[in-house]
Amino acid sequence: MRTEHGMTLWRRWAELTSAWARGRLYDPATAAGEFRRDLAACSDQGAMINMAFFQALLAQLEMDTMATETALKRIDDALDLANQGDNRCYLSFIHRLRGEILLKRDPSNSAPAEEAFRTAIDFARHQSARSLGLQAALALAKLLRSTGQAAEAHAVLAPALEGFSPTLEMPEIAEAMSLSA
Repeated sequence: MRTEHGMTLWRRWAELTSAWARGRLYDPATAAGEFRRDLAACSDQGAMINMAFFQALLAQLEMDTMATETALKRIDDALDLANQGDNRCYLSFIHRLRGEILLKRDPSNSAPAEEAFRTAIDFARHQSARSLGLQAALALAKLLRSTGQAAEAHAVLAPALEGFSPTLEMPEIAEAMSLSA
């Protein structure tokens, strides 16, 4: 790797992002190992910026490899990191992911996941992060529909969909529109 311009941190972030993408597309177990190695290198370098976000991405890979307890511990660590610093823009994403992990860990007890999804929606609303709010509302609506609460699911999705039109870049819009119909 070329580092003559002192961009080691940016290179590490690119490696993390690449490992995460490979994990989501192909092999989450192998990618999680690469991700852990690259994340440790960032930490060894003293780079704490965006660490909460990268911890959450690793938790997502760990969830995909069926390690829900590990993923839950990691997502809780990500929340702690996000709450310690000034960079709180990832909180909606982290809470939504926490809800997904909780639901995967114990599908019969959906209350903690529902609470996490609602918290994600609240953070997105507070930050005017509409796309993150839509993703959290979609996760909550799916959960509500699965528990026979179709009217409540529609009530959650309707405000989240306002102003959105389907686009290939965000398939969640079409999915939410289909679910709310």
